[in-house]
Amino acid sequence: MENFSAADSLVGYVYQCEYALFRALDTDDPAECFIVETFDDVVVEGTDDVLELLQLKHHDPAKAKAFTDRSPDLWKTIRIWSTLVMDGVVDPSKTSFFLLTTAQASPSALLAGHLAPKGTAGGTRNVKAAKDLLIQIAHDIESGGTDSIKKNVEPLLALPEAVRDVLIGNITIVPSVATIDGLRQKIVKRLMLTGATSESLERLAQSLVGWWYWVLIERLRSNDKLAITKELLQDKISDLVSQYVVSTLPIFEDITGPDADQKARLLQRLFVRQLTVIGHSPDKIAVAGALLDYYKADGHIKRWLEGLRLQPLELQEFKDQLYGHWASQFGTIEPDAEACVGQKDADLALAKLGRTALSGSLSGSKAKLKDQDFDYLRRGVLHLMANEPVIGWHPHWTAMFKPED
Repeated sequence: MENFSAADSLVGYVYQCEYALFRALDTDDPAECFIVETFDDVVVEGTDDVLELLQLKHHDPAKAKAFTDRSPDLWKTIRIWSTLVMDGVVDPSKTSFFLLTTAQASPSALLAGHLAPKGTAGGTRNVKAAKDLLIQIAHDIESGGTDSIKKNVEPLLALPEAVRDVLIGNITIVPSVATIDGLRQKIVKRLMLTGATSESLERLAQSLVGWWYWVLIERLRSNDKLAITKELLQDKISDLVSQYVVSTLPIFEDITGPDADQKARLLQRLFVRQLTVIGHSPDKIAVAGALLDYYKADGHIKRWLEGLRLQPLELQEFKDQLYGHWASQFGTIEPDAEACVGQKDADLALAKLGRTALSGSLSGSKAKLKDQDFDYLRRGVLHLMANEPVIGWHPHWTAMFKPED
């Protein structure tokens, strides 16, 4: 009974999609853009118009035949590449051609060694031997093969010898690559660097793969066949990772307090000037505490953002909560501040009201950052906001400290 199942073909297409994602997740890879199912299974674009064409051959391990020098996978691939070069679609001098197969190489296969990746341990790559063997096999097939097999060698033999040599010199064959199950595990492993917990890595991978398929479909439906950029992928990872990173924020023991030089620089900041105009002297406890809170909050937030433990939107939401608390405290002094106008000791009274707004703002807030309840963080971020300035303590702070200051 004939088998009309399309399962193997479907797995092959899925494999192409996920391999492209696997490559795109390599932070050390200089590639910039990735396209699936255009003029090759996967096309990788780099700088200066340099291309990589990837032919991916996925086989069921239980049914896979060994890869040989005459494997249909090899010669169908060579026909595709030779045709692309003949038609001027790609420049072989600016293109790297990769055949990756899950099949194991036969012990008698020579081409897998002659065209092994550059720098492979053992140094088996031998382009000249590969050229001679490929041409010999191509002539054998041309003289004694069936019509369906002959068509696989005709484009290669039709190429000018110099062009053919460049093409073969840029071919790499990689057998025994990971099957689709192993490939997904490799994708998950690369996502470990995002900071996601071991429990959530699989969910993160599923969400990212689902998004990747959606983008691929949109690109394939477009007449322009647009590539997926690494930048777009990284932006999506940043969006997703906030849902899966650890809920707690680490405390860094080396961020304890500013040294003498750092204190001197901090004393020049706007948030200190905001404190001095309401009567707090730079050499007193209130300002010293503000310097410590500012330093610790600023240092930790920068580390959390750099380590993808914290997303900018989460930080902004925390600031919004603190702004609401400050607004309620500041609002209570505004009527008394208006009553001070024209009074003899107006400056002293206004400064006192500012200290009241400061005290109320620094205490009593229930704002939390990623469910973390750090008093120093709330106080420090309030001083960071006063440094911008988006808040202030003195009733007339908006007139005293303009944003451009």
